[in-house]
Amino acid sequence: MTEKEQTAREAELARREAALAAREAQLEQEQAKLEAARAEAPEGRKTFLNNNDPDFVNPKEKLYDKFPLTVHQMDIIIGVLFALIVLFLVLGFTHTSFFGLFGG
Repeated sequence: MTEKEQTAREAELARREAALAAREAQLEQEQAKLEAARAEAPEGRKTFLNNNDPDFVNPKEKLYDKFPLTVHQMDIIIGVLFALIVLFLVLGFTHTSFFGLFGG
């Protein structure tokens, strides 16, 4: 590597290091602003359902706690049941005699 290439490389590294230091300073400022805003915010968020109740549990979580399945498994089961309901509704609206499909 020639002396000129090495000098150019060192200059590029110094430029990158300065840009990195500026970005770190900017991130520190943003973090300080975020922490200040968080300190001023009230303790907990009030949503439509919880009314700042510290013991609030989402109704969906209550349902999942009653069954020994993972959340992903429960979501799949609920999706399949919903699809079956939609299927039967579509079949009921598109056929004049819905029970005629089953030999009746």
